[in-house]
Amino acid sequence: MKAVKLFLYTGLFFIFSCTNSSKEGYSLGEMESMEYDAEIAPVTRPTMAGTDFKTSHSDVNYIDNKKIIRDARIGVSVENYEVYRVRLDTAIYKLKGYVSNDNLEKTDYNIHCNISIRIPAENFDNFLGFLERGTVKLLYKNVTARDVTEEFIDVESRIKTKKEVEKRYVQLLSKAITIKEILEIEEKLRILREEIESREGRLKYLKNQVAFSTVYLEINQELDYKYEPIKEKSFLQRLWKSIHGGWKGFVTFLLFLVRIWPVILIGLAIFYYIRRIRRNKIKNKHSN
Repeated sequence: MKAVKLFLYTGLFFIFSCTNSSKEGYSLGEMESMEYDAEIAPVTRPTMAGTDFKTSHSDVNYIDNKKIIRDARIGVSVENYEVYRVRLDTAIYKLKGYVSNDNLEKTDYNIHCNISIRIPAENFDNFLGFLERGTVKLLYKNVTARDVTEEFIDVESRIKTKKEVEKRYVQLLSKAITIKEILEIEEKLRILREEIESREGRLKYLKNQVAFSTVYLEINQELDYKYEPIKEKSFLQRLWKSIHGGWKGFVTFLLFLVRIWPVILIGLAIFYYIRRIRRNKIKNKHSN
């Protein structure tokens, strides 16, 4: 009987020891496995339940929280660009938007302007309605909507998971003993924080694209252009132009000579010196 009790106590002690060891902190290898599992873990989202298309409370919240990026490309023809531009800038200001890019070109034939406008998503439809009102002529219109809810939820989930792993790495770092363990954990933390910052940047970009819709607006105004042929000049006009051009050339030549007068003086001096030497040589030959 005593042997049986001893065996039972020994078994309970062994089970208790295994349970305690399983509750202790994660090893570095387990942390790496956990981080990998977090990368491939699917994101669960509420779905429509039932064939009668009834939705639960979670389904309604999911639909209301959809993340949609809406953009538009619109071309209009106006009678007066300056007047229309004042109205446009006023509407952008009232709807709390801003111009991100503005390119204006003017020729003898037309005025052409390409504008990129960022408008709060809640004012997007109102702004499109404004663009089509008035005396403008709609040339083309293309509105797109891109659902990024899945990517949005996925990025948020991965950021949350990686931050939890980061906390556990910090706990491991406080318990590390050897320099090798400390360096390994710090390197893991560095890589993990870079990944978190990258995903947070992506999330920030998505939030901005969802919050503000982009409208690419092309404005065109045709101008009344009259062709005026070039009149041929008369003989007297061409004669006077030739005389005037010749006089200008003569004056330019004189100014050029005045500018190089030192060179002219040196050249004359050299010429006079060489000529004098030659004369002396000729005289010496005749005297001999």
